Parts: sequence; structure tokens; C-alpha cells
Amino acid sequence: MKDSHFFAASSATWATTNDERNLQDLLKLMDKQRLAYNLYLVPVPHEVEYEINWFQPQVEGTMHLGTFTFKQGK
Repeated sequence: MKDSHFFAASSATWATTNDERNLQDLLKLMDKQRLAYNLYLVPVPHEVEYEINWFQPQVEGTMHLGTFTFKQGK
């Protein structure tokens, strides 16, 4: 998926998929925080610069895929 990437954001941090981090790695990284986070599919390559406003990527066509919460013991 070179023409898009995943973006995840919690109240503490944000991260994206890239050449070294796939979706599974991104989800593990966010789960380590034990905070709720939102996951987005951003329809541009991860190298493209774009605004982030209120923890959301500001790119036309971005899709919110869901809000994920930490579950004790999972």
C-alpha cells in the first residue's frame, strides 16, 4: 500500500505505518500505551507532509477506522 498509510493517535502520541513499521507493529506500539486511540487510513504515502489537527490527519479522503481501547490482560 505505497499510496496510503495508517495513522494512529492517542491523547499522548501519534504514529504511522512506514517502510519499517507495518499495521501490526503500529497497533502493538499503540496498545503499549494502555490508552484509547483512533486509527485512520490516510490516502497518501507516509512521506507526504500534512497537517494534524486535534489528533486527526487533515487529508481529503481520510477514513476513520475506529477507536480502540486497552483491555486488561489482552
